[in-house]
Amino acid sequence: MPKDPALGRLGTEARSVKFPDGSRGVILVRAGIPQDEAEALAARVWAERTEAVGGGRLEGLDP
Repeated sequence: MPKDPALGRLGTEARSVKFPDGSRGVILVRAGIPQDEAEALAARVWAERTEAVGGGRLEGLDP
């Protein structure tokens, strides 16, 4: 692991993505990855996160 944490981020880029619930966000992906793969990755992470928090409702954040 590099001593400088910024060196560990080389080779990544931020991508604007749309999550399955229609919200938008930014994720970090390997540089050069196609946008459709970034969207698929975002959907997978969203699904895993939704499952982990019980249907997507975060305590204290949703009405």
